[in-house]
Amino acid sequence: MDPENRLDYQQNATDYIQELDQLALTLGAQLATIPEAQRKVITPHDAFGYFARDFNVTFLSPQGTSTGSEASAADVAKLIKQIRHDNVNAVFMENIADNRLIEQISHETDAKVGGKLYSDALSSADQPAGTYLKMMQHNVDTIVSALK
Repeated sequence: MDPENRLDYQQNATDYIQELDQLALTLGAQLATIPEAQRKVITPHDAFGYFARDFNVTFLSPQGTSTGSEASAADVAKLIKQIRHDNVNAVFMENIADNRLIEQISHETDAKVGGKLYSDALSSADQPAGTYLKMMQHNVDTIVSALK
């Protein structure tokens, strides 16, 4: 589409890939400070499959992948039971979800609310997740802080 600037685009892509690779190493090192058995994260809906896969973190949620679906009472009870059994000490809110259920789960289990994670949407530029790189760093900082 813009052959005159092809080299600039290629260089920008190379630079960004290097930033992504470095960030992945940094985030992995941060998460490695949490024992694997403690890397359990409770969120309102199942939106962090890529994160679980790439960083060996277990995500549990009462809802499926859609924020429009509602968790059944049985699903919530099962999750509460698992949180108690596994001694999960923090639950997390999301930027795009109704967080009342997470607050209820926190109350029922005495797990603290560990902060807000950004899942399917970035924040505005002046917020902590204004870019993909900032969002990933914010999420890992939030998780590590709450799980330590």
